[in-house]
Amino acid sequence: MDTLPPAPITSLTPELAERLREQTLAVLSYLVKTNSATTYFKESAVLPPFRAALHFTDGDGQVDTQTYSAQELFEIYRNNVELSVYEDYLPVIARFFEDPCNKSLVENLMAPGLPVFIAHSSGTSGGAAKYFPKYRHPDHMSKAMAETVRVAIPQSKNAGKNCILFSLAYRQVVTPMDEDGDITKYIPVCLLTSGLGRIEYNMPVEKDAVSATMKIPTCSSPAAVSFISNYKSFLFMHALFALVEPKLEIINTVFATACRDLCRTIDDRWEDLIHCIETGVIPDIDGIETMKDNLQHFLQPSPDRAEELRRLGKATGTRGWFKQIWPQLRAILANASGPFSTVVPEIRHYVGPDVSIQTLVIASSEVYLAVAYDPRDLNLYKVVGSDDVIEFLLVDEPEESRYLAQSWNIESGKKYEVVLTTRDGFWRYRLGDVIEVAGFDPRDGQPLIRYIERRNGHIRLANEVTTETQLRNVVDATSDLFGGVSEFCVSPDYRQAVARYAFLVELQGDPGTDMSAVPTALHAQLQKCNENYLKDSQVGKIGVPCVRVVRPGTFGDFREWKVRTKRAASGQVKVPVVVWGETDCAWLEDHVMYDI
Repeated sequence: MDTLPPAPITSLTPELAERLREQTLAVLSYLVKTNSATTYFKESAVLPPFRAALHFTDGDGQVDTQTYSAQELFEIYRNNVELSVYEDYLPVIARFFEDPCNKSLVENLMAPGLPVFIAHSSGTSGGAAKYFPKYRHPDHMSKAMAETVRVAIPQSKNAGKNCILFSLAYRQVVTPMDEDGDITKYIPVCLLTSGLGRIEYNMPVEKDAVSATMKIPTCSSPAAVSFISNYKSFLFMHALFALVEPKLEIINTVFATACRDLCRTIDDRWEDLIHCIETGVIPDIDGIETMKDNLQHFLQPSPDRAEELRRLGKATGTRGWFKQIWPQLRAILANASGPFSTVVPEIRHYVGPDVSIQTLVIASSEVYLAVAYDPRDLNLYKVVGSDDVIEFLLVDEPEESRYLAQSWNIESGKKYEVVLTTRDGFWRYRLGDVIEVAGFDPRDGQPLIRYIERRNGHIRLANEVTTETQLRNVVDATSDLFGGVSEFCVSPDYRQAVARYAFLVELQGDPGTDMSAVPTALHAQLQKCNENYLKDSQVGKIGVPCVRVVRPGTFGDFREWKVRTKRAASGQVKVPVVVWGETDCAWLEDHVMYDI
C-alpha cells in the first residue's frame, strides 16, 4: 500500500483558504479567456448578462482578461452567470450530429478547435443519453486526467500484469467535413473512459484495425477484447486471459458491480475457461466474430497452467480463492461507494483479506471531479480543482447561483450539489451529484468529500420523498435478515389497492432464516428515517413494502441486456437504485423467483 495520506482537517487555515481562492481565480481567468472565443459563449441564451458585464460584443474575438484583475473577473462571473442544465447546451451540441456535419459549424463550438471525442452518458438510468464534447487541453489544465491515469494504471515493480476492463467501442463516429466535402477529423462518440483510454494508449478510431491486433505489455488481455460489445463475452474473454496470466497483480473494472460480474464469470464458467487455456482455442461465443482471429493470435495452448488451475479447483466456498489463482494479486481497483457498495462483501469473499479493494474516482461524462484520498476508505475523495471551477450549492438552500459556495468557504459535515464551469465549455452546470464535505487536505487545502447520491434520485408515492441514501441505509439495516444482499433496486408497486415500495433483491448466498420478517423490518426502518413516509403509511397512503427475490445473476444479466438494447458500453452500465421505466420494471419482473 502506498504511503497513507495525512488525516483530514475540519477547517481551513487562512493560508490554505487563500491558496484555494488564488487557484480558482487563475483557472477562471484561463477559462474565460479561452472559451469566450467559442460559438456557445457568443450565442448562449444563458450568458447575455455575463457578456454585457464584460462589455463583450459579437465582433470581439475573445475576452481580454488583462482588462480585469483576477478578483474583478471573479466578481463579474459570480454576479452574472446563472445555473445551467444540459438542455441549455443541447441545441448547440446537436450540430455535431447533423448530416452532413459541417466543420465550419462545429469548430470552436464549446472550446477551441474540434473535440478529440464526444463522451456520452450511459443513458441507463431511464433518460436519454447526454453528449459532452471533450477537447485537448494543455498539461496545466489536464492534471485530473493525469492523476486518474496514475491511480488507475499502476506500474508493477515485479513484472506483474493488470486486468483492465475498459471498452473501445463507440456509438458512432462524427466526421466534420470542409467546404470541399473532405473529412477533417474522426471523432468517436463513446464513454469518457473509452475516449481517455484511446488518448492514453494512442489508439485513434481511424486506426482501430491496427489497434485490435495489439497487446499492451502491462495488460493481461489483448486490445481486441476491448472491442467486444457483448457484455458476457467481454467478461469471458477478460477472465480467460487473466487466468492464463499467473502474475496478475491488479484487477481494474471501473465499477465494483463489473468486478462482481467478472468474479461470477470465473465461477460459473470455470471448466470452459480451463479447457480454453489447455487447448489454446478461442471458443465460438456471441459477439466476437470480428475479433476472433486477433484474440486467437494471443492464446497459445498452456496445459501446465490448465493443470495448475485444475489442482487448485473451483474453490468458491473458500474465502480468498482468487489469491490462490493469482498469488501476486494485490489490489482491486473499482468505484465502490454509493450504489456500488453492496457488492463489496462478495468481492471480498473471492479475493480474501490480504487484497486491497480501492475506490478510484468520482467521475462522470462531464468531469473528473475527485480522486480517492485514502485507500482504506472506499468513500473518501479529494477534489481536483486544477482543471475546472468547482462550486457548491447547499442542498437546503434555494437553487439559485447567488447561494453558491466556493471551495474556500464550504463547511465540513454539510451536503452540497456540485456545480461546474469546465474547460470543455460548460458554465455553472448542475452536475446533479450530492456530496458531503468530510474535511480538507492539510497539505493543499483541497476539499475531501463523500459521495451521497443523485439529487433527483428518489422514489415518491404520496407526500414522502425517499432518497437513494435512505433506501441503501434501510437495506443495510436489515441485511442480516435477508442473509446478505448482493444488489438491489426499488420500484413502485401498484398491484394492490395501496401503493408500496417493491425491493427487488439479489441475495448473496442462502436466504436468511428470518426472511419473512424483512418487509415489516424495511417498513419500520423507512418510518424511522423518513417522517413523511411515517405519516403517509400511518394514514394508509403507503403500504408495507414487498420484497421480490430475483434469480442469482439477475443484475449482471440486466447489465448485459442494457448493453445489448441501449448500445451501452460493456463493463460500465449502472443499475439505478430507483427504477421507474416500464420496460426495465417488466424485465426485472420476469426474473423474480418469489415474493416475501
